[in-house]
Amino acid sequence: MSSLPEESLRDTMDSAREYVTRLEELVKSVEAAEHQVESSASQSTNEVVKTFNQLSDSILDVLNKRKESLLAEISTIRQDGLAPLRACRDIIASKLTNTKTYIAEGGDILRIGGMAVSESTEKFCEKASFLGSLPAVPQLEEVPYVSFQCNIGGIEEQIGKCVQSLGRVSRMGPVQITQMDEKPGALLIHWEEVDFEHSVDIHAFRLQYAYGDIRNQPHLMDTNFHDVYEGPDTRYLVRDLRPSSTYTFRVSCLIEGESDWSAWSLPRIGSSSITPFSWTQNNPNYSVTNEGKIACKVSNESSMLCSCSAQFGPGHCIEFTVLECGNKGVEQGLVLCSGPVKDGSLMQPGMLFLNAEGSIFVDGVEKIMKLPPLKVGAKVCFLCELIRDDKLRMHIGTADKTVIYDWTPVSVANETTPPKLYFAISFQSKGWKILVE
Repeated sequence: MSSLPEESLRDTMDSAREYVTRLEELVKSVEAAEHQVESSASQSTNEVVKTFNQLSDSILDVLNKRKESLLAEISTIRQDGLAPLRACRDIIASKLTNTKTYIAEGGDILRIGGMAVSESTEKFCEKASFLGSLPAVPQLEEVPYVSFQCNIGGIEEQIGKCVQSLGRVSRMGPVQITQMDEKPGALLIHWEEVDFEHSVDIHAFRLQYAYGDIRNQPHLMDTNFHDVYEGPDTRYLVRDLRPSSTYTFRVSCLIEGESDWSAWSLPRIGSSSITPFSWTQNNPNYSVTNEGKIACKVSNESSMLCSCSAQFGPGHCIEFTVLECGNKGVEQGLVLCSGPVKDGSLMQPGMLFLNAEGSIFVDGVEKIMKLPPLKVGAKVCFLCELIRDDKLRMHIGTADKTVIYDWTPVSVANETTPPKLYFAISFQSKGWKILVE
């Protein structure tokens, strides 16, 4: 060691310190992994105990209710079967008592010498006509013979099969969130299948989100999550997120042929620091509401309303929804432009213009392809891709029809950074109301 130059020794020490730092980071990663295993196993254990205790109580309650129902049914049959028999017994007992009294009366007359014709003897003989016939008594085949049947063996077998397939422990959810891309006021969530041990056909995916970071708060996992998407796609743009606010996301899938959703993915947190799309609020010809998302034309003066800044660019998707319509015209519609424009012609370089009739103008040149005219409820989507530093590929779609154009906005030519564009609307007649998202 003493023969090594001092500089070499210091380099070695620096390398060692860097190595220690990396090892300490790995230790933290291992600890985080251990915590995930321990906490998820503990939570799942509690859920199993809670579920089966709840199920046991429910089954016992159902069994007790069924037992009481059967006992009540037996009691009803007993009462309905015994009521006429008891009435019959009372009739027989009454006749038996009267007849025994009659026999005793006859015996008294005989002891006194009743063979002589007398008034007492005549009355006694007259009573013989009231003895009547014997009352009807039902046969045993006509009265209830209560019994109880239950295929306890078969039921136990069915319960056993149900219990054997009850619940499922998953080492990991079959789909996981793989990527989160920040968008203006939104996050584009990507997920994919990660359970490669079992080849399955996935019918649909289910994405949920919750406000805040609730990864280590199991008591909030079942109540704070809300469905935001359900369908076959493996990505979804979650809109209307608060800037710089934290959200927790998770995803599951529905396997073809099954009725229950799969286990959830690992919860992932994300946030968007990009300002949501919004209109500027300094144009008196428009009323802007809903946090700058809705613009309503309130005058009949031709006027353009721009976004509050250059917010739209490559990787972004912007959607305009027509909430209300005014009078249509070729000089009215939706605009993308390379710089803020107050008023003027919409058919000039640096502008992509979709008018209310569905015609498209790029840098002032009308294109052959047309889209459906704007109407109430119509949604127009602009998707932007970067082809190279100065060229954009624009996808414009509405009503299941999409057109694609490559466009080089004049003011961004030769720039080295991805260009950002303003979006705008321009209307003359009042009554137009446009939502931007």
